[in-house]
Amino acid sequence: MESDSDFYGDEEAVSVLEARVNDFDIVGWWDRRSGALNHSQYATHKPLPQPVPAGGLSSDPDEHQPGARRLSEAVDDFLARLPPATTDWRPGLDWIWISNPYAPPRRDQALTRFRKGGEERLVLFSEFYKMATASGARAAGGSLMALRRDISEERRETIADLRELAVACNVVMGKWMLFPEPGHVNEVWAKVARATANGELGITAKVDTRVRANKERLVCVYTQDFRDKDDVARVLNRMRDLELVMPGGKQIYYKSDAWTELGIYGGNDWGIAASTYSSNEIFRYIKTVATRAS
Repeated sequence: MESDSDFYGDEEAVSVLEARVNDFDIVGWWDRRSGALNHSQYATHKPLPQPVPAGGLSSDPDEHQPGARRLSEAVDDFLARLPPATTDWRPGLDWIWISNPYAPPRRDQALTRFRKGGEERLVLFSEFYKMATASGARAAGGSLMALRRDISEERRETIADLRELAVACNVVMGKWMLFPEPGHVNEVWAKVARATANGELGITAKVDTRVRANKERLVCVYTQDFRDKDDVARVLNRMRDLELVMPGGKQIYYKSDAWTELGIYGGNDWGIAASTYSSNEIFRYIKTVATRAS
């Protein structure tokens, strides 16, 4: 190899791509195209407390949808009306869900802006990755190691940009995911639903309706902000109390809604981890916090 340009591609292609990647301001990009985005309301790490409506309970604006629990409905009646083990999927009934009536009202999300801006950033990374790996086919030894470092660094920057955009657009919810077998889904869901209705878990929870009788089910337990590790840990700890997960047992995973909106799943082409946390990681965090406090 005679020069760096032989490794990375011709000089013009390299300069154009590097300029696009390095200069890409993901929030500003959408400001210029979609109008000014008011970032000040999203600036704090935790949402400011909001008043709970008179009566002490916050209603779900979608509570009249077929899969939702009505605020006036007893939890046992809700569970009897929509048992997940036998409630079949139909148009308009993809999920059964229950909201925490003690949680503050949720803030609006700029989902369209987030999806489009996030997809553009992923395209930039894909272009970088394709060019780099094409050049890497001719590389060996130290040059190949340098290439891998460059790809890893660009991946980290992509993730940081996507997280920044998620915060700016208020796409910050996330969820712990449980996958009970069909024979246990009613039991697992009942524990989650009751704890959610009592304000003991997160802001809402849902379970998918039945598509195939022998298919494991997905139960999502949502928290308000994936950046709030203490709250994520609090919810996991309560799930341990409910015997839904155990330290050292089968791991469960927490995933941000931002990644779901962008279609970032396991084995994706970008090499981006699909989950934000694992239960083992958060249990270690809980233990570390407890040790420091003692």
